[in-house]
Amino acid sequence: MRNHNKMIFFPSPPLWSFFDYVMEGHNLIEEWYQEELSEEAQFNFDAVLKNQQKVESVLNWTGFKYLKGKPKEERIWQLDFIADKRQYRLLGVFGERRKNAVLILGCYHKGDNYTPKDALEMARKRARALREGRAKTSERKIKSDS
Repeated sequence: MRNHNKMIFFPSPPLWSFFDYVMEGHNLIEEWYQEELSEEAQFNFDAVLKNQQKVESVLNWTGFKYLKGKPKEERIWQLDFIADKRQYRLLGVFGERRKNAVLILGCYHKGDNYTPKDALEMARKRARALREGRAKTSERKIKSDS
């Protein structure tokens, strides 16, 4: 339409921001990412966050669910992805601000077994430390295709 001034532009909904768990100056998520994940797993980890970043509601995140049992007390959730024929889990909590998610632990999962085997208890302790201000966060930059 030529010279049409009555177009209405709607702003894009804000994207989700992801943060890593930091304790005593160590970014434990980035250390797990760099030291324990293969190139394939790193690619899939990045893809999961990139895809979820654009989704308005967590209820529509692929592979999302709240954990049951003791981790439920801290409202810990998980995102899953597969790489190297393994089932990976990102455990996290939501931040204080809208659309902020904090990754508190990365682990593997097969059947009812987690690696590390005390992953759920570790996640619960980390979530509590974060809530009580004994741990910090660091914003994770989402890798783009460019």
